[in-house]
Amino acid sequence: MKSIFNLRYYIAIAFCSVLIVSCNDDDGPNGENPEPLPQLTSGEADFSKYVSLGNSLTAGYTDGALFAASQQYSMPNLLAQKFSLVGGGEFSQPLTDGNIGGLLIGGQENPSFAPRLVLDLQIGLPVRLDATPTTEALNVLSGPFNNMGVPGAKSFHLLFDGYGNPANLSLGLANPYFVRFASSPTTTILGDAMAQNPTFFTLWVGNQDILGYAYSGGESDPDAPGYEPMTDLGTFSFAYSTLINTLTLGGAKGVVANVPDITSLAHFTTV
Repeated sequence: MKSIFNLRYYIAIAFCSVLIVSCNDDDGPNGENPEPLPQLTSGEADFSKYVSLGNSLTAGYTDGALFAASQQYSMPNLLAQKFSLVGGGEFSQPLTDGNIGGLLIGGQENPSFAPRLVLDLQIGLPVRLDATPTTEALNVLSGPFNNMGVPGAKSFHLLFDGYGNPANLSLGLANPYFVRFASSPTTTILGDAMAQNPTFFTLWVGNQDILGYAYSGGESDPDAPGYEPMTDLGTFSFAYSTLINTLTLGGAKGVVANVPDITSLAHFTTV
């Protein structure tokens, strides 16, 4: 009886498989040809030269670090893949060296730019990858790069002409992520973006202007550990209006994203 049951079971499986294949062979539910999909169009937008500006959200920062695999899934890179279907051009990024994450500055490790987080299954918590970063911030890449996202950048940093200067690193006035792909020590993030004559842009800045302040618990004492002030309204308004006015000077269209609700981040709801 057992062998007969098994035989009937396998016959039933085979019969169902034939039915499924037969259904897939039909073009439509009744065998008719499906209607063709509408032709893709870019509308009034010109995606031939797409440039993105922002901070970690734009760069592809993931798991507490920036690494090659995470950059492939950055928001602008995913958009560029879709734009390529309607005339979008190539999209380049300042890729890091491998998937360790973190940076070396002059060959030295820095705890502020440590390797990425990985899940430790034994304790059930994320821990830093036990490895040494291999990306050297002072090895300047040859651009230009369409992804101008710089982790840690505040709105006004996109206008600062020393933000990519290695000499300013020790003063805390430069960002090593931008140092490694700035076209010159005196350029700005906005300047390098505009030098590419963008036809379309995305701009997502502002969350970093408040994130450090939120991390400190809203600390208002400048002498307190971890103090980082929130960008004042006047500075933010000037920076943001300058960015928009400059990016649209040549008639480029674009998309801007607002500042997400900082308190909804896992750091404030889970950690």
